[in-house]
Amino acid sequence: MLSKLSFKPTQVLMLGVLSNIIIGTALISLPLSQKNPVSFLDNLFSIVSAVSTTGLLTVSVADNYTWFGQFILVIMFQIGGWGFMTATSFFFIALNRDIARNRVKILNTSYSLPEGFEINKFIIKTVIFTLVIEFIGAIVLWIFFSRANMPDALWSAVFHSVSAFATAGFGLYNNSLMDFSTNIPVNITIAVLCYFGAVGFIVLQDLYYNFKKNHEITFTSKVILYMTLIIFFLGTIFFFFTEPSIQTMNAGDRLLVSAFQVMTSSTTAGFNTIDISMLSRAALFLVIIVMIIGASPSGTGGGIKTTNVSALSGTVTSIIKKRDSVVFMNHEIPLNRVFYAVAATTIYVSVLSLGMFLLSITDVFEFEKLFFEAASALGTVGLSTGITSSLSYAGKVIIILLMYFGRIGPLSLGIALFGIRKEKNRLKIFYKKDDLAV
Repeated sequence: MLSKLSFKPTQVLMLGVLSNIIIGTALISLPLSQKNPVSFLDNLFSIVSAVSTTGLLTVSVADNYTWFGQFILVIMFQIGGWGFMTATSFFFIALNRDIARNRVKILNTSYSLPEGFEINKFIIKTVIFTLVIEFIGAIVLWIFFSRANMPDALWSAVFHSVSAFATAGFGLYNNSLMDFSTNIPVNITIAVLCYFGAVGFIVLQDLYYNFKKNHEITFTSKVILYMTLIIFFLGTIFFFFTEPSIQTMNAGDRLLVSAFQVMTSSTTAGFNTIDISMLSRAALFLVIIVMIIGASPSGTGGGIKTTNVSALSGTVTSIIKKRDSVVFMNHEIPLNRVFYAVAATTIYVSVLSLGMFLLSITDVFEFEKLFFEAASALGTVGLSTGITSSLSYAGKVIIILLMYFGRIGPLSLGIALFGIRKEKNRLKIFYKKDDLAV
């Protein structure tokens, strides 16, 4: 319905996410969904966190929501991971109905798809691949949750598997996955699910074609894989050697904890196997940087995106080397993509700064804790130093808005609100060229 009206693709995405939030909030507010009475604001917070695949919470999921309420959350972050238009388009495909042209444009905007991409096949493969991976993940987690005598092991395995692939960070244990900090199979399973969800569906399809048909991997996929691995390895090394709270562990456990924490931060999944509130300022700053960089386009994660950071990195090195074009990994990046990366980063940092400024007015926590909370919300990560439930009413509203903006994408938000529709017969305006000191 929304796609039939005269809206820009970014506006439809905004309204689609908003409609999911409204429906989800109504459903989770039902007595059927709650073990204990939960306020409207806390229900709204939980649903926005689920739809945006963030994972920040003001109330315990296990203690306050029934199985039905937990199921609603699973549906919300599953749809949130896929995207509103993907879920509805799959429904149309299942009914053998064609996807309208304007819906295709919206999907291209949502997933940053290249030109000429076959939308129908992409959506079907996305949904099937997601369900298969989540099923495998749930089976593995069920085995090890059962061995650990965790309550409702099967449902917990399904919940955590979907949450991990959607990079939602929701869990049924109040200390996240701290009880499994040294459990290698659980750590690896969750990390792999998060990684697959974060690198993006296009990359996974690319790798599949490369394996089955010897198809050459695209430059975008190479950049995503390269940047993700660089951030993961460098982050793990820094965390391993600099975080005091894990120095008493043996080397193997320390490496496992470091790798898991950096992986879930860079994929914006938000699970934790150690107490985030006990991290040093250096480690908090490292995690903040990783959260801000974020995941990759067309994936389920948030942040500035690794491809945008790559374009900015190429811009800096090209200026230093006095090149006439922007080059990254021996490839010239189109100027319009560089403009996009600069705009996306600028708006992202501006929104984060504004959110941080407002939080510093409404709440009295330490600066680094508020900064961490804001970065986690906008990056749709879900990690917290433990202050989320203690935020003021206004503080919770600010975090809700940051999570919503993070799911839409600050640049898409700017285009939706202030962008001008391109018209074929619009007169071209020529501006005077002049120099600017920088």
